[in-house]
Amino acid sequence: MASSRKPPIADSLKSVSFAVVDCETTGINPETDRILQLAAIVVNGEGEIVDEFETVVKPESPSDYNHGAEHIHGISAEQVSQGMPLREALERLWDISEGNLFTAHNAKFDINFIHAESKRVGLERQVDRYIDTLALSRRTDTEKERKHSLEALCEHYGIERDRAHEAKADATATAQLLIHLMRDMGVEKPDQLPDLFA
Repeated sequence: MASSRKPPIADSLKSVSFAVVDCETTGINPETDRILQLAAIVVNGEGEIVDEFETVVKPESPSDYNHGAEHIHGISAEQVSQGMPLREALERLWDISEGNLFTAHNAKFDINFIHAESKRVGLERQVDRYIDTLALSRRTDTEKERKHSLEALCEHYGIERDRAHEAKADATATAQLLIHLMRDMGVEKPDQLPDLFA
């Protein structure tokens, strides 16, 4: 994934793109739990959406997975059975992320699942560099006055989110959050982007 590359040389943030990713999963352990839904929203540095991908994911071994807390992720077992096969979904995710800066809220959670699931289907791809909006929010909260969950930050910045714990809604909200945090940090030029990496 191109998140392992150095940020591209460009004159303006509009010419730089971020792949903002969110995963909905059956649980919190990437060794035993599975991805049920994936979304990637590609935005430029001014927050304009230039590409997007979302899908419900069918696990590689449907008989071996535990569906998890449907009241949290809101995805039915029937939806999963008709979802995009895991390998295809991951290939689409890697493709749409290529050449863009990988971004997520609490990024290690999503990255660990993406790595574990990619390994299961024989995809030797890795995210080496990434932007974590959770870490950026903590860095900009110098007075330690706010909560840093995506829900709390959406409220803080006035970001509307269609539905919590839905991959596309969360990725879209995170993309908007990224723009707010970049402004808070005074990031106005591409040569400042290295300051954003975790």
